[in-house]
Amino acid sequence: MLGNAKKRNTEKFKKSAKKESKPTSKAEGAASASNNINNKKKNRNASVLKGPVVSHASGGASRDSANDRRQIPFKNSYEERAYKKANRIPRYAPSPGDGKSNAAPMQKACGASSAAQRRAILKMKNDDDLLEHFRTKLSSSTFRLLNEQIYSSNVAFANQLLKDPSTYADYHNGYQQQLQQWPMKPSQVIIEALLGDRRGRFLANKAKSMPGYIPTSWVIADMGCGDAQIAQALKPKGYTVHSFDFCAVNPHVTVANAAKVPLENDSVDICIFSLSLMSTDYEKCLLEAFRVLKPGRLLKIVEVRSRIPHPRRFAELVEEIGFTLDYHDAVGDYFVAYDFLKRTGQTEANKEFRYDPQEVLVASLYKKR
Repeated sequence: MLGNAKKRNTEKFKKSAKKESKPTSKAEGAASASNNINNKKKNRNASVLKGPVVSHASGGASRDSANDRRQIPFKNSYEERAYKKANRIPRYAPSPGDGKSNAAPMQKACGASSAAQRRAILKMKNDDDLLEHFRTKLSSSTFRLLNEQIYSSNVAFANQLLKDPSTYADYHNGYQQQLQQWPMKPSQVIIEALLGDRRGRFLANKAKSMPGYIPTSWVIADMGCGDAQIAQALKPKGYTVHSFDFCAVNPHVTVANAAKVPLENDSVDICIFSLSLMSTDYEKCLLEAFRVLKPGRLLKIVEVRSRIPHPRRFAELVEEIGFTLDYHDAVGDYFVAYDFLKRTGQTEANKEFRYDPQEVLVASLYKKR
């Protein structure tokens, strides 16, 4: 009995001790919680200067504006991304200290939108560069529009469109910009052939190569010459070069429609079409080439590869007029070159074709933007 009483007293004592200890532990817990909150507040407000960049002790990325003014780089890539995101700066924009703050982005970064590119251009270029940038864009757009109109119309309409000097200047400027993007110039390939082979054949035609240069007595007709690069290269060497286009940009050019040039029959040794078979009725220009070429003489054609889906069919179409294929091959990644010889013994050109000319040489159209 006495033992049981002692046990009951001991249990009562333990229960009362627990009740007394609970408020003290709650007080201690509240005190420790308040200490943690204060510590967190202190951590948010506290900062540690590590090198040139200010980083908060809580681990979040930060940036001192003085670092931007002094062109000091970021401490790490995480801080740079967070700073650019907070300030709505494109990810591919140059960072402070990389020496490219005034330069335009060289290429579009992965995932960067066109709007982000425009914002970067507006932010990083001065007024003169920005004006030049939009002039280039406008010139390219005008060139694409004119190009599509020429490709989708006949020679007579193209003549009416481009005989206006201002319109032709817009087209020519856009073409020059396009020319700068190509790894090679078609006119240069033709010039190298005329000055590197005694019969004017393309130099890649190794099987029939005759090193040398064409005779200075030969007459050359450049149909759709542009700024007459071939004439500018050959005339100083004593060659006779007739350069024809819808508008004359320099004294070397004679204003004429390529389907009707002011030359006598059988008066030309080499006739050239360098990216100039553009209209829907381009076969009229090939018929004119047959008229002015001497029998057995050379017709040279360079065109964009994408315009000729079936190279053999194009060759057959030209042969049906009255020519014989001498050579054809790709020139680089963008162009294809043809050499034809006017068939001897044929006085009149054939105007009946097995294939539709517009399907053999297709229009070069641009994607809608």
